[in-house]
Amino acid sequence: MDDKRDFMNIPCRNAGERNRKADTYNHIVKYTGLLGGIQVLTILVSVVRNKLATVLLNTVGVGLSSLYLTVIGFLHNTSGLGISFSSIKEISECYELGDDGKVRWQIEVVRTWAVWTGLAGVAMALLFSPLISLCAFSDLSHVVPLCMLSPVIGFMAVTAGELAVLKAMRRLKRVSLISVLSALVTLLISVPFYWAWGIRGVVPALLFSSLGVMVVHVSLSFPVFPWRVALLSREHFRAGWSMVRLGVPYILATMVKMLAGMALAFFITRIGSLSEVGLYNMGYNLVVTYVGIIFAAVEADYFPRLSAVNHDIGRMNLLVNSQVKVCVLLMSPFLVLFMLAMPLIVRILYSSEFLPMTGMAVCASVHMFFKSMTLPVAYMSLAKGDSMMFLGMETAYEAFVSVCIVAGFLLWGILGTGIALAVAGVFDWLMIRHVYSRRYGFRADRSAYPFMMGQFVCVGAALVLGLGDDIALKALAGSVVLAVSAGLSIRVFRRELTLFSELRARWGQRFRWGRKP
Repeated sequence: MDDKRDFMNIPCRNAGERNRKADTYNHIVKYTGLLGGIQVLTILVSVVRNKLATVLLNTVGVGLSSLYLTVIGFLHNTSGLGISFSSIKEISECYELGDDGKVRWQIEVVRTWAVWTGLAGVAMALLFSPLISLCAFSDLSHVVPLCMLSPVIGFMAVTAGELAVLKAMRRLKRVSLISVLSALVTLLISVPFYWAWGIRGVVPALLFSSLGVMVVHVSLSFPVFPWRVALLSREHFRAGWSMVRLGVPYILATMVKMLAGMALAFFITRIGSLSEVGLYNMGYNLVVTYVGIIFAAVEADYFPRLSAVNHDIGRMNLLVNSQVKVCVLLMSPFLVLFMLAMPLIVRILYSSEFLPMTGMAVCASVHMFFKSMTLPVAYMSLAKGDSMMFLGMETAYEAFVSVCIVAGFLLWGILGTGIALAVAGVFDWLMIRHVYSRRYGFRADRSAYPFMMGQFVCVGAALVLGLGDDIALKALAGSVVLAVSAGLSIRVFRRELTLFSELRARWGQRFRWGRKP
């Protein structure tokens, strides 16, 4: 009898598993679309701001603003100890347990540490401003502007803490609204300073725009989670050390990436020219920034949910594989279109002077295809709290990609750097798949292999067409490749998701209500 009851329960369990998978896909697609769309709006606002800045400021002013932002970002990341990232894991675990008291306590700990790390960043800016001015400008003429900008680091620390709280508590609509409002506030505050004072308006523009962005964050966060800190509490400091232990290796990995980028820029400058450095940086930013909008939901939505189930390998594998599928299905048609239209995109966003980077950007787009399969898996180490593993994997990847870029540039110039990024993407995918399967028990969903291989073929075809010069062939054959890639993604989504059928039923019901009997 027991055997019969167990046998009869099997379909129910299978149905429950299917429903859980469908719910997971629905959630990922919904918020990937939401956050990706918001990211597009944010990028458009940023493009407008950059265009106006180039008109109102000369190249020296734009360069000065970029340099100040680089210095501020470095000091913020260094003094922040990774709290803004690691705190997402801590709060998410408490949220998953449903312990409201512990959630409130953890938010209070995060905010306390955010304030103190912000004050530490301000102190670092004041203390090291002479050294920074000497290193960056070869004189002490920028000590006063750097000191004036020191409060920005404090504003950024509070901003990062509030954003981490909202992400961990799954308040993604507020996160999306903050993203757009912050971009608009930066635009509306910066441009008047540039228009009125020119290059002298760079410092006040950065100062007041960062203050405005902080006001946006606290205005949307405080009504939901009232402000409470305990700046002199030893208990709060002790409770935050677990976040520091997770966050510091993450910051070190970021610093390794920054140092590798600076070393590559120096190498290209010495072997090639400043023009080639500009082409490489623009091509890299074009691919990573504009194609990377698909990944907007990974940190905001995916990482908190992955952290919440990090002790259940079955649920982790389901979530990771679902995120990989969605990233590949959304990324592939976008990449195909991006690679085929690269010359037009370069002309629209930059100018015809940057067309020599087209081949590099097309090849580098292959890197993003493999990143769509790698990034969701890579977050497993951070969700597990194994930040040293994350640091080791990032260091190994940066070493490999640096060697590849050096070799590629020596062999084929700027085009070779794009080829190097594509090769590095394959290496990163193989390395993370192998290491994480052994360390964390990750298992890829074999049922996804056929459509992933189909999308890889489409991306490969777009690569060949994108590197060619025959516009007619690119238009005709490219249209076919794009249609196949989009059709494959739509077919899989229709099979895996209930979201579209639910929306169709809802709108159909509304339509029937609007009809007269």
